[in-house]
Amino acid sequence: MTKSASVSQPEPPIDENAHSGTVQDRLLDAALACFRRMGGKRTRIEDIAAEAGLARTAVYRYYPNKRAIVAALATRWLAEDETRLAEIARDHGRSPAARLQAFLLADAEATRRYLTDPCLVEVLDEVVQNLKAILLQHRSHVRRHLSGLLAEGSTAGIFRPDGPDGMALVIDDLMARFHDPRLAADLDKAGWRERATAAIETVLRATRSR
Repeated sequence: MTKSASVSQPEPPIDENAHSGTVQDRLLDAALACFRRMGGKRTRIEDIAAEAGLARTAVYRYYPNKRAIVAALATRWLAEDETRLAEIARDHGRSPAARLQAFLLADAEATRRYLTDPCLVEVLDEVVQNLKAILLQHRSHVRRHLSGLLAEGSTAGIFRPDGPDGMALVIDDLMARFHDPRLAADLDKAGWRERATAAIETVLRATRSR
């Protein structure tokens, strides 16, 4: 434990006029820095407060415990992923088929990003084990964007006229090998993209209008 993190040290003051989102972001950034330096299990609330330059009590003002911080971190990362996927789905400068291919590959790439960072893996393990509702909500949001893309392609006569919601669920199930961290963890680091691309090509052939 560093001296700055000791509970015996005076607590730095918090800016009472700071926007809550800004303070929350500072705390999450500080938590991630501590997780990288010390590991998730060794990191304490005091360490996070010291890293953020805030009072220890400020942490509890926004997060009741460390698990809540992990949940907030995961939610922030997954929201960023969802934003990227939504942008791909709505990119009308590309055909629906090209967007579908890019969408599914980007979804798989996001999972690889987590799996190649030991710190993110540790946080993700906590989410998978104890905060499954976050992942379930994330997949629901991803399928919603996917369904919209499929509906657009179906209207244009590019994709099959099947129900887009059901088709999105089927595709999500088929691609789980690449976007589910529990299933993707054992994929070869050098060959995962080739396998994912092959799977995506199969999906594209299956969804094309006949």
